Amino acid sequence: MTKKTLTDKLYGFESIIKPLSPIKGDWIEIDASRMGSPFPTRAFQHNHLCVISAVESPEGEPEYHISITKNENARCSSQDAKWVLCQFSKDGWEEDNHVPFGKARHFWRPVAENNVGIECPCKEEEPAIVEDKGDYVWRPDSNAM
Repeated sequence: MTKKTLTDKLYGFESIIKPLSPIKGDWIEIDASRMGSPFPTRAFQHNHLCVISAVESPEGEPEYHISITKNENARCSSQDAKWVLCQFSKDGWEEDNHVPFGKARHFWRPVAENNVGIECPCKEEEPAIVEDKGDYVWRPDSNAM
């Protein structure tokens, strides 16, 4: 990997939980500071795939968040996403998208191992909208309604 740029502060404080990095391959780290995220964030590129790796707390508990796009502005396939998630060396990812016609696929995984496998409550409460012949599912954000 080249060009180390790490945004590892959470609301101005040093975070002890770091975003995940790919374990192997020809990944290039790109500048994550321009994204303006308040969360610890890293960004990587491998051929046509772009990945943002972050640590966020959407439900109060810290979670790893992997966001994947193809060529920075197109949606990747589920096969591409599966390959990327393997590159980040954790299992138990849950896809949860809340953007209509979104270009990024969002995957979440609790940092705490005992919380892996617990589904986000939004999946029961919000209707699923299926695109790309079933390859992409998103749900309207109930907080925005």
